[in-house]
Amino acid sequence: MDYLSSSDSDDDDEIIKCFMSRKIRIIPKIKSYISDIVHVYTDKQFKGSFRVERSTAYNIVEKFENSIFFPRKNLNESSVTSENHILSFLWFSANKCCLRDVSERFGVGLTTQFRINNRVMDFLVDISATIINLNEGTVNLSREFQKVSGLPGVIGCIDGSSIPIRTPAHKLKSTYTNRHDMPICHLLPCKLYVTTKKKLLMYSPVHQEKSMIQEYLLCQTLLKSFL
Repeated sequence: MDYLSSSDSDDDDEIIKCFMSRKIRIIPKIKSYISDIVHVYTDKQFKGSFRVERSTAYNIVEKFENSIFFPRKNLNESSVTSENHILSFLWFSANKCCLRDVSERFGVGLTTQFRINNRVMDFLVDISATIINLNEGTVNLSREFQKVSGLPGVIGCIDGSSIPIRTPAHKLKSTYTNRHDMPICHLLPCKLYVTTKKKLLMYSPVHQEKSMIQEYLLCQTLLKSFL
């Protein structure tokens, strides 16, 4: 038993010695990329690299630093500042490069950069509702469109699409052909933005007989009763 115990102890010592003698592989990274290079960029060079204006980027930096998504416990670590978070994320998303390239460029580890991207993405999703407003200006646009078309509550229209079809059984091909002698089914889409913020996208398929005009086709669809 003493022999076995001694043998196990020697093995443990060798394993510990092996781990202690291993050299830590340090991945080379760019030192002070933001302070030495980015801060020297002109406004044009900054926008060319990050795809946004400098003022816009640092406005996001300020908002991110004051948000709950910024890890304040690492505030004293220069590699994970709010500036590093936003600029590294912008570089990653704007230049379509791999995560390893971004992490080495901004002087952080691969896992750290992955977490940075997740934090910034969560932050952008959180503020998106206050930034992106698809209804902005639709009321004025609706009024201008009504002056031209006479239709209230509409901000635009889309022309119809001709869909090639086979002539239905027991039907004359000539009644389904267009001016190019091709049998088609005509699809009339109309995108309506009602001023009460109700959005509607209607598709009304109708059969077009030869050279029917759009106004006649519109009268055959459900759009007429809606308008």
